Amino acid sequence: MYRNMRPRFHVVSRVIDFNIYEDLSVDFSTKVDIQVEREKDFSTLVSSFGTSDEEKLTMFQETLDNLEKQVPRDFVVLSYDSAVESEYPFIYVDETVKLKGFVIEKEDGTIEFSLPNQLLSGENENVKVTIRFPEHWKVVSVEPDPNYIEQNTIAYSYIGTRNYPTVQFVVE
Repeated sequence: MYRNMRPRFHVVSRVIDFNIYEDLSVDFSTKVDIQVEREKDFSTLVSSFGTSDEEKLTMFQETLDNLEKQVPRDFVVLSYDSAVESEYPFIYVDETVKLKGFVIEKEDGTIEFSLPNQLLSGENENVKVTIRFPEHWKVVSVEPDPNYIEQNTIAYSYIGTRNYPTVQFVVE
């Protein structure tokens, strides 16, 4: 019975852009296309996305506070913005969060973009990920191997579940 009460939907596609800045902050932008199975689920989800950005920011910060228990870092949300459009059976969610904590400077002077042991995407999702970084940073290593690296951009395109990539940089 509980399973029938939860809204049924699936993520059709997810486009994720990370823009890393020299102060180690990151703009984390996500565009998600969701398809619902029933009209009732559509209404439920659209209304849940209708909360204010302030409420969404609070929920996002709570998620990061819980994440700090798994990944020992200080995560700080600097700004939050979202927009939702819908036309049955699809919901289009666009979120941009500026935050600190995804990028750290390590003791050896390297800079690391990572979120160890955390899922970036779920099953059967069509995902595109772009990581942009300052032009004078040099990539030392990247895991897993991306689809391409060009100038100051790393990109992935895949279907399915994957963890956040780990990228090591040095400043030239």
